[in-house]
Order: sequence, then C-alpha cells, then structure tokens
Amino acid sequence: MTVCCGATEAMISALLATLDPGDEALVFTPFYENYGPDCVLAGAVPRFVALRPPHWDFDPAELAAACGPRTRAILVNTPHNPTGKVFTRAELHVIADLCQERDLVAVTDEIYEYILYDGHAHVSLATLPGMAERTITISGLSKTWSATGWRIGWALASAERTAAIRKVHDFHTGGAPAPLQEAAAEALDFGPEYFRT
Repeated sequence: MTVCCGATEAMISALLATLDPGDEALVFTPFYENYGPDCVLAGAVPRFVALRPPHWDFDPAELAAACGPRTRAILVNTPHNPTGKVFTRAELHVIADLCQERDLVAVTDEIYEYILYDGHAHVSLATLPGMAERTITISGLSKTWSATGWRIGWALASAERTAAIRKVHDFHTGGAPAPLQEAAAEALDFGPEYFRT
C-alpha cells in the first residue's frame, strides 16, 4: 500500500508509474474530471468508451475495439462518479477478461465503495481471478469518512507496482501529515456498523 495526499494524487501517481509516453488508456465516459487529463499528463492518449443511459452500461465489443496495440491500462470507477453506476460482477468479468487477454493494468477508483443504494453491492476488480497482480486499487478518506480536507488517499497493488508508485509519489507531492495518517488508520477500523449508519 502507498499512502498519498488524496485519492486524486494516488491516481496520477499510479498512472505516471504505469504509463509511458505514447501508451493508451481506456477511460469510460462520462468520467470524473481528472481521468482524461491525468492520462495526458502521464504522456498517454485516453481512449474513451461510452457508458450509455439509462443504466450506464457499456458495449463489450466497443470496449474491445477501443483496445489497440498501444493500450496499457483501463481506468474503472465503481461506484461511478458522476453517474452513480455500480459495475456488476458480470461487467467486471468482461473487463478482467480483456485485461488478461491484452495484458492491461486496471487502475480502479473505488472511493465510493461504501456509499451504495438500492441493494447494490460493490465488487473490487482486484478480487476477481487473475486480477490481483494487474490491478491498482485507489481509495481514500474523503468520501466515506467525510475528511476531504485531510487529503489522505492510497493505492493498493502488488509490491512491484507500489514500489513504482512510491517512487513517483516521492517526487510528485508532499506526504500526508503523520497525525492524519494515524487518524485514518483508526477510521479504517470503524467496522460494519459505521457504514450502515
């Protein structure tokens, strides 16, 4: 795990550690405002794949067609900002299959994982077979724990990937204050009752 100054910092650090200039990254649209620019800042070209209303589904054939020889990553945000869509297990399997077939890294923003409605359940892409080593999971305290000003976020990934992310992060931004990191560790242990209420 790499602790960063906010989930947005974790995302750009993960992309800078993963993508080389000229690479491509798949991005579902609409998207949180930083994803496209983060790809560009990493020197990569964002390749957009539409999520279509009313259920914000994607077309698996369109996703596969958007994946070219220079594609190295896919950004997945679930629960999704701005639509609120929660990717289904079946949709995540489509994404996982594509990642494994095309040797892609999945960079997931799961910061809304505990903010769910209407019986939806969050499934982390990294928990699917074959995905733990090829997924970078981004999250933070700002949403669920109402601590936006603390700017505490993190990236969970394999040791090799987090080592690269830490190298980027060390030169990209300052560290989160130690007392806030300790408070974050306490908040992460609040338990299931906290999420229910």
